[in-house]
Amino acid sequence: MNWTLVFTENNLRRLLIGDWPKALGGVALTVELSLIGIVLATLLGFLVGYLRFAGPRPVRWAAGGYVELLRNIPLLVLIFWAYFAPPYFGLEPTKFSSVLVAIVLFNAAYIAEVVRSGLLSVPAGQIEAARAMGMSSLQLALYVMLPVAAYNTIPAMTGRYITLLKGTSLAFLIGLSEVTEIGRQINNRLLTAPVEVYATLLAIYFCLNRSLSAGMRLFEDRRRFNRIFCFWAPR
Repeated sequence: MNWTLVFTENNLRRLLIGDWPKALGGVALTVELSLIGIVLATLLGFLVGYLRFAGPRPVRWAAGGYVELLRNIPLLVLIFWAYFAPPYFGLEPTKFSSVLVAIVLFNAAYIAEVVRSGLLSVPAGQIEAARAMGMSSLQLALYVMLPVAAYNTIPAMTGRYITLLKGTSLAFLIGLSEVTEIGRQINNRLLTAPVEVYATLLAIYFCLNRSLSAGMRLFEDRRRFNRIFCFWAPR
């Protein structure tokens, strides 16, 4: 193996930041896409999960239909749809926005089910006590049900976020210059070091996912979780 072919200054720079400042790419673009995707997919997933659990019957049906539809479509096909379908309606999405939309919609469907399972785990006694205190449905959701559900589902959400990050690698199929696409370009230029190139990509994804997992584990401390995510609760 000849690692010096891969670990040149130019290759490492492109793997980390792509062609920045002309265009961001590589690890930086993968991290940006993943973080935005995690935030948006989480917000949408919590909304859909709660509506499927406690919404009016038509809303529950609509939320259930969304979940069942998106969970039964491959992410790759959804990325192609998000990229190739909008031009038929006069829209010209960027590669980044197409991948982001597909990742958010796809992962929100899974997160919704994780949230619903978390809501089912909320003790009935806590719900009855909150109602006895005169809490409205919105207060019950914000102060009791969603915080408990969010904390109970941290391990499952961690797995979902890792899957989301790994799913960004499919963006290379429409030419988005995230780290997998940069690695493919380097491999096509070298032609003689595929093992070294893809071993480097393997190490990069391992480090990214391990860092994400370690970060999520910090929230398993109840007090830290409450300080960060329950700041709106009345004191």
